Amino acid sequence: MSAQSAGMAPPVENRAAPRFVAALVPSITGLRVSPHGTDATLVNISETGLLAECPVRLKVGGAVTMTFEGTFEPASVPARVIRCAVAAMGKGGSLLYHVALSFDSRIPLGTGAAPTSSKPEPMTAEAVPVHAVVRNRW
Repeated sequence: MSAQSAGMAPPVENRAAPRFVAALVPSITGLRVSPHGTDATLVNISETGLLAECPVRLKVGGAVTMTFEGTFEPASVPARVIRCAVAAMGKGGSLLYHVALSFDSRIPLGTGAAPTSSKPEPMTAEAVPVHAVVRNRW
């Protein structure tokens, strides 16, 4: 059910660039966050930033370098942490964080962003899963 059919206003789109889910960018096989030296998993990416899942809590405002594993170009990008929030509980009770990064400058996504030569379709607000509100009952 979309926001409009439910009688709600459609979500406001404030993104500077369209996002592409990780599956649409097979040239990125992994991520490495420096100086923390931790591996991360790509959730989505745009020309201006990305969202990754990471086992380390990163300080908002901190400078990092994101290194892309695989054939993606550029191989690394300087960025700033703009958001870090608990996303899930990992194996053994460890926390996994969603880390949003803003690149210091735009990167091209036209090449290597899809298995075909054309640029992939970006995510739409309706394509993003909406999670139900969970209320603690104790």
